[in-house]
Amino acid sequence: MARYALQLVYDGTHFFGWQRQPGHPTVQGALEEALSRVTQQAMSLYGSGRTDTGVHAECQYAHFDSETALDTGDLLHRLNRMLPDSMLIKSLFQVPDDFHARFSAEWRQYRYQLLTCPDPFRRGFAWYPGWEPDPEKLKSCLNLLPGEHDFSGFSKPTPELAHSRCRILHVECYQAEERMLLVRIRANRFLRSMVRGLMAAAVEVSMGKKSVDWFKNHLKEGTKLPNIALAPPGALFLEEVFYPESSFQLD
Repeated sequence: MARYALQLVYDGTHFFGWQRQPGHPTVQGALEEALSRVTQQAMSLYGSGRTDTGVHAECQYAHFDSETALDTGDLLHRLNRMLPDSMLIKSLFQVPDDFHARFSAEWRQYRYQLLTCPDPFRRGFAWYPGWEPDPEKLKSCLNLLPGEHDFSGFSKPTPELAHSRCRILHVECYQAEERMLLVRIRANRFLRSMVRGLMAAAVEVSMGKKSVDWFKNHLKEGTKLPNIALAPPGALFLEEVFYPESSFQLD
């Protein structure tokens, strides 16, 4: 038995998220089907995270086990020929038996793209909330995030999790190009739809609909308050997943 990892990118517009769902196209489902056909083995993939329906990834990792040794170069080529155009495997390589795409990761980073005015050519990959968000008010919310907090008030309930605390390692918000604000959030873990909840709430404050204290209260109280509405998924990208170098070193 050998363990392999792959790094892939995908446009999530037409996928029902990462996780396999009967009757719906998903990233995991497409990959497992292609892998099983090429290797003639029943394959199960384990991803570094579960992106929501419509969310994109510029750096997603997954691992799988094979009963036989695989030619990674040939497998990479054959898989990319079979996969839809909205998905591309960038690399495929053998990893130690104890590597796990989810649990070996030290942190993940997401990017959210906000438009400051309507743009029909970028609306599929960025969100225009109706009028221009105030960057300073947006930052006043985001600056509260670094550190460990209970994010249950900004995410969908996930009963199987032992707790809903996450440690935010880095946050930044800046204008990267004309009419576009980028928000990056790096954390040791993310809850289901957490970034979309945070962005929806921060945008409410940035447009003067809510106060910074309202945002702060949700961050403090967690599930004691009704959950925040979610920002659209098409503007969200899984941007980076970080592993210690030792995770990839074979004996």
